[in-house]
Amino acid sequence: MKKYLFVAFFAIALCSSTMEGQEKYIQVPVSHVTVFSHGAQLSGDAAVNLQPGTWEYVAGGLSPYIDPNSIQVRGEGDFMIMGVTHRNNYLENPAESDEISTLRDRIKALQARIEDEETATEVLLERERFLKANYDVVSQKSTISPDQLKALIDIYGTGMEDVKTAILKKTRILKDYKEEKEKLDQQLAGTIDRSRMPTGEIVMTLSGSKPVTGKLIISYVVMNAGWQPAYDIRVDDITDPAVIIYKANIWQNSGVEWKDVKISLSNAAPMTAGYLPVLNPWFIDFYQEYALNEVVIRGYGTKSRPVAREAKAEEAVMDLEASAPMPVTVTESNISFSFDINVPKTIASGGKPETVEIQRLTVPATYNYAVTPKLASSAYLMAYITEWDKYNLLPGESNIYFSNTFTGKGYINTAELTDTLPVSLGADNSITVKRDRRTDFTSQKLIGANRVETFSFLISVRNNKSKAVTVRLRDQLPLPQNSDITVEAVELSGGKHNSATGEVIWDLPVAPRETREVVFTYSVKYPKNKKIVLE
Repeated sequence: MKKYLFVAFFAIALCSSTMEGQEKYIQVPVSHVTVFSHGAQLSGDAAVNLQPGTWEYVAGGLSPYIDPNSIQVRGEGDFMIMGVTHRNNYLENPAESDEISTLRDRIKALQARIEDEETATEVLLERERFLKANYDVVSQKSTISPDQLKALIDIYGTGMEDVKTAILKKTRILKDYKEEKEKLDQQLAGTIDRSRMPTGEIVMTLSGSKPVTGKLIISYVVMNAGWQPAYDIRVDDITDPAVIIYKANIWQNSGVEWKDVKISLSNAAPMTAGYLPVLNPWFIDFYQEYALNEVVIRGYGTKSRPVAREAKAEEAVMDLEASAPMPVTVTESNISFSFDINVPKTIASGGKPETVEIQRLTVPATYNYAVTPKLASSAYLMAYITEWDKYNLLPGESNIYFSNTFTGKGYINTAELTDTLPVSLGADNSITVKRDRRTDFTSQKLIGANRVETFSFLISVRNNKSKAVTVRLRDQLPLPQNSDITVEAVELSGGKHNSATGEVIWDLPVAPRETREVVFTYSVKYPKNKKIVLE
């Protein structure tokens, strides 16, 4: 009896040991994603029913681009996590993406149409050969009468015309089908085919002393994902505040669709080294200046760029009521902040950006016109947005709209430590500006060992509007880089001169239909045996 009990106990123990060594596969769907500017942290959880002993649970069907060093596993329940490893499974592949399946279906349907048209074309060609053969046989008979020959020609001509026309139509249809199929083939070839990719797996070794129901919470980072801020800046009238529409372009190419997940957009950079940079010694020495035969002075300024106007008409006008922002909660910590989108979103893999509107801000702004006649004859309407630093704005491109019309693109540079955010709303042709040289007051003289050149300009600003405006006029004096060169402001007509930058600014109130003029004169003295380049 004891012998049989021993054998039975040994068999049960062997069976338990065999079962204990097997891997148990579980699905851990992504439920929350924190997207950084570069990279994203994915997290999810799964319930486990653990029997006594040591078991390996495998979370499969994950992204193949997991950073192994970023994996975090936490358990809830009366069990211990003994170890966590990562691997890629090259045998089991996830289902093919909907995008690729749709492409394959379209290519398959086009191939069927091409085959149908090719078959129909072959039938028409056979009919053409039949008509030609019968015409040759009948027309060569010596017994055929003129009337029969005429009837034969009519029948042959009509039949051949119908066949040729039908073949031509089929040829054109075939050409269109083949061109479309070629484009779809190229698109399919350029799309990452998930059926050829491995899947990521996280293997967790769990141990418990009794049956328990618990939970595994898993998170990991993938690098091929991110988000970028983008803005729409809208001003209806210069008496109104500005509206900033804060958007996020989210993209991911992790190989796995993020389906109905909670998304947080963070400005943190967890992949950046977390240690204080070392301040190395800074060595200086004398600068060796080489003598030159000529000294060149050039004005430094930012040339205005033409306003981009390539937006489509339907993109230029947006219904603000129809595109309400997502419900978003802003969470701030000591070192970062995040926008927590409260509505689940689906972001497909493939790298195509998904645009989400996260905030709509009404901010105070002041407006005036700015002109730089030395570089451009256009007057630009400028909005100076204040209190912008309250809204967690990040550097990003902006689309600018004035009076519901797209006027161009800009860039919000929040890295600049300024109280106001300048935004150009585009050129206004109803304000004209001219910068004419006053030849009678422009001269060149020799005074002792020096040459003195004097330049004088008359700058006029014309307001063709029906209401008064304020125009900020800007010009500049050259900045000497050599002690032998002296620059003097002769006449500035009340303009404010910044000696550090050389910029001269006039703030001119201009009444309706009024023209304001200022005189801008300066001189440059330098050794007469040197040469400089000025205006």
